[in-house]
Amino acid sequence: MTTSLRLAGLAVLASVLPGIAAADPLPYGPETCRSGYVWREATPSDRVCVTPGSRERAAFDNAKAFRNRSPVGGAYGPDTCRNGFVWREAFPGDRVCVTPATRAATAEENRLGPSRRVLAYGPDTCRDGFVWREAGPSDRTCVTPEARARTAAENAAAPTRVQPGGGAYGPNTCVPGYVWREAFPGDVVCVTPDIRTLVQQENASARARRVMP
Repeated sequence: MTTSLRLAGLAVLASVLPGIAAADPLPYGPETCRSGYVWREATPSDRVCVTPGSRERAAFDNAKAFRNRSPVGGAYGPDTCRNGFVWREAFPGDRVCVTPATRAATAEENRLGPSRRVLAYGPDTCRDGFVWREAGPSDRTCVTPEARARTAAENAAAPTRVQPGGGAYGPNTCVPGYVWREAFPGDVVCVTPDIRTLVQQENASARARRVMP
């Protein structure tokens, strides 16, 4: 291979790699499932995230639904199930007849479904390896687990770092050597200056640590 061809190949590779790195984390929208899960599709609009085996089971149940219904109807009308079968209830109005065990499994899938989405915790969901800092009840800054533990310790120690009787900055004046953390507007937890700088860095990195920057 000539040098020019090698260089051309490298140029093509370089142009492709940025696109790979910037792959859309939500190729199927906000209901995109985490790796290893797929939409159940018990109905075309069913977006509950389940294992591939569960999706196959739902399709199988749909295909044989008529066999599990009473041919003469019954107490629940034309959708009355044969003895030993119950409505699946994967979604409101789901009258596919299945075994009680399958209905129980379906209910469990519905319960676990949201946690199996990429955005398990909404638009502020963190990337793998990061968690919410929770410096306050509404603090959704994504940080390392160690940073969240540090923040919790800072909150717990806060009363001991306030100057008794207040001071120049009111009742939340810190003792000498400490400053307000300012993780968010109004955060007056007293920490060391180096921790406040670290918190500022965490805030600056927060967007890049979310699934949806």
